[in-house]
Formats: sequence, C-alpha cells, structure tokens
Amino acid sequence: MASTENGKQPAHRPSRRQHIISAAVRVFGRKGFAETSVQDIADEAEVVPTAVYYHFQGKEELLELAMRRVFDELNLVVEKARPDTAPGDAEGLLRVIDAVWDWVEGNPDEARLFQVQIASANGNVKLLRDEFEQRHIQRGYDYLPEATTRSPRAARARHAAQALAVRTLISTTTLVTALRAEGGPLAGLPQRHLQQAVRATALRIIAAEAEQSAASA
Repeated sequence: MASTENGKQPAHRPSRRQHIISAAVRVFGRKGFAETSVQDIADEAEVVPTAVYYHFQGKEELLELAMRRVFDELNLVVEKARPDTAPGDAEGLLRVIDAVWDWVEGNPDEARLFQVQIASANGNVKLLRDEFEQRHIQRGYDYLPEATTRSPRAARARHAAQALAVRTLISTTTLVTALRAEGGPLAGLPQRHLQQAVRATALRIIAAEAEQSAASA
C-alpha cells in the first residue's frame, strides 16, 4: 500500500473524502470554525494537508459539508420517527423527541457541532440551517390544532402564539442537550429524568395550544 511521510495515507484515495468530513465534524465541534485549521482536520483524519486540499477547497467547504451531513442525519431520524404522511398526534411527537434524543446520545460529535453552529451560522451554512429550520417548523404545525378565530386581529395573535409554540417545541427537543454538556446547568441531572421532562413539556405546550384554540373558536 502506498503511503506518504509519517505513514499517512496518500491524498488521492477516494475513500478519504468521507473520512476527512468525519474528522471535520469532530474538530469543528470541539474548536469551532474560527479556531480550526486545515492542519487540525488533517491531523484528526491522520492524513497530510494535501489530502484535504485534494478533495476540498478549504475549511469553509468542509464546514458546509459537515453541517449538511448533520442536518441530513437529523432529517432522516425525524422522518423515520414520524413520516410526513403520518398524523401529527401526541404519540408521533413523543416518538420524534425520543428519536432525536437517542441520536444525540449516539452521535455526540455531530450533536456538539449542531449546537455550536445552529446559532452562529453564516453564508452557505446559514442557508442550510434556515432550510432545516423551516422544514421542521412546518412539521411542528402538524401537532397544533387549526387556528379558527373571528377577526383578523385575533388571527394574527393566534398565528404568533402558534409560531412561538412550534419554535419552543423544536428548541426544547434539540437544544436542551447543550445544557447537559460538561459544566452546563443541567450537567448533574440524570439523563432519563431530563428526557421525561422534555416529553412532558412538549405535551403541555400542545395541550395549552389546544385549550387556547378551543377558547378562541
């Protein structure tokens, strides 16, 4: 087998592409974009920097591809838990919450990258994030009752309330894990108790929206 200096693999191997992206996920998750260099990613992947540049233009492209992988994985997890064709009921919501929680537990590098980049994305990564958010916001409305109001003003208020409820559902499901990181405010709490709390909070949000919808009908 051909090799390069220090025993690292040659740049041209096609299998190196996904391997380097996986390394980028880990490094970007640990250090963030600004503090990461191509050399850091090459070291993590155990290749020489020329192998990175052979496959990618630089760390900007690598971040975009790393985030695309994370979003694609999460989309698949959510779709498998509740397909778009399935009803948006409480059972489906709990399946999604549990599936996302399991994904976070099983993919700490991807989850950490998601948490680091979701608030600070820009450029192409921001476009990916916005597309991801809009997809799941739209799915989130499936869990809420249809808003029926008697005036345009009331309709606007209900729409704003439902938009807030949907975003709260998404944030509660995906971002509470960031608070469990080492040193975080929830780091000392048992995982199972937190998961149950997330489930209960989501159900309360849905119940409150149903009550509000009935009251304004």
